Amino acid sequence: MLFTTADDVHDSLGRLMEELATDADVGLRLSRLDTVVQLRYRHPDTKVTLVAREGDAPTVHLGEVPQGTPNPELVVTLDADVGHRLWLGRQNVAIGIARGLVQCKGETRRIVDLLNLAPSIAPHYEQLLRATGREALLDEDAGLAPAEGEAPAEGAEAPAGEGAPDGGEATAPEGEAVSEGEAPAGDAAAAEGDAPAAESDGTAADAGEPQA
Repeated sequence: MLFTTADDVHDSLGRLMEELATDADVGLRLSRLDTVVQLRYRHPDTKVTLVAREGDAPTVHLGEVPQGTPNPELVVTLDADVGHRLWLGRQNVAIGIARGLVQCKGETRRIVDLLNLAPSIAPHYEQLLRATGREALLDEDAGLAPAEGEAPAEGAEAPAGEGAPDGGEATAPEGEAVSEGEAPAGDAAAAEGDAPAAESDGTAADAGEPQA
């Protein structure tokens, strides 16, 4: 684990969202989501809540939300280590969702819009880690064994059927919600197709029997 306490998560992933909320470019794009997002991190457990309404500057709450905060409309649940990779652009979003590493509830279009901000967020996160003396997190992640669902290294091919269009962007049919923990239907179909084909009519078994 890269983070040991909730405060560790707040000092990195939480502070990242606070700084993005005031950024002229990313902050505006977050506001255009026009929703309330709650990132539920695990190992260690904590929450980062983003209230993003079009026309207003986004606000961020770390841990428990103050009374009167609107209920979240989008909920993204993931391990803190996965969130670290995600916001550094090292976690393939489509594979992460398909394998349950990133679990989402809410309107699909807004979830896709949020997660597809990851490439724009990555430089901000890297800069934050360096500015706060936590650049070791940049090197330590690279030294770990690749996590399941992590984006393939440059030049490597993604497993068949798991590649994501446009460099790993999350995609889903518009208007169709992604349930928490639910993998896209395509994965189930792929799993069914893995079973070996049944033998035909017992012909192979009969071939070696002596004839009367």
